Amino acid sequence: MPPAIFSFEAPRAGPKYFAGAFDSKILAMQPVDPQFSFNPMAGIPIYDVRMRSLMVGPRQRPDPVDPIYIPVGGRLFALSVGSFQLLYPPPDDESDDQEEEEDFVWGWHALPNPPFQHEHVTSYAVHRDGRTIFVSIGGESSATFSFDTAESVRDGCMWKNHGQWQLPFSRKPGTTTSWRICSMDVISDDCENGQAVKYTREELATTVSDHELVTGVTLVSMGGGSKFCVVECCLDHSVSVPFIQLVTFSMMYGKNGELTTGNSRQFREYKNIPQGVSSEMLENPVAFWM
Repeated sequence: MPPAIFSFEAPRAGPKYFAGAFDSKILAMQPVDPQFSFNPMAGIPIYDVRMRSLMVGPRQRPDPVDPIYIPVGGRLFALSVGSFQLLYPPPDDESDDQEEEEDFVWGWHALPNPPFQHEHVTSYAVHRDGRTIFVSIGGESSATFSFDTAESVRDGCMWKNHGQWQLPFSRKPGTTTSWRICSMDVISDDCENGQAVKYTREELATTVSDHELVTGVTLVSMGGGSKFCVVECCLDHSVSVPFIQLVTFSMMYGKNGELTTGNSRQFREYKNIPQGVSSEMLENPVAFWM
């Protein structure tokens, strides 16, 4: 593994509290120590990968429970148990019209709570329009909802129900080595039915031997377009050592309209994972493309 470029002190086993947003920044939003929870100066570390600099950002209050962070249109949305919030970019990154607002305070803003329970969320995605979030829920009443992030609270932004269907993937995949990419037609704002789904014939995972186990997987978009990377955390039972496998590929349609990766797949393996990595991180690897 390449050497770490930045380290900080925080509670372990919290991969869900990391988010990549605002172009090249990584936010570490782990819950704060209870003895400092009421400190108005308590903030979150934000590391800028390109500038190699550190800044302190506003903390969510109270600390979010099981958060899902979704960067959309230069902003960061946080969907957690009992709340739905928005964080604008740091003041230095604000657009001209926002800079003109003298009373602008960099902090989290409350948005309308979704019409579903957070624990029922099975998957989510950002529409290619760059402004709409889609969320699917399971349980007895499965459904898919959307939220248009371009609508302001003053305009009455609300969640919209698109019917009893789900996005064709899960945010919590099981233990498997047979990964395939799927695609579906762009969903219109008034769509109330699921669209046809296409799957690749090629499996994206690398070959895993009998004494190796895939513990967690993350799919990362590599700068938009059709290029992606699959990050696999694996465990070698023979020596009880974790390692990482990467699969990069590009998506395209074949002559007959089938979804394929063609000959674009490339594989790479990283060993020498730092000792003491939590099982939560191995099961839910975190990766960003910046």
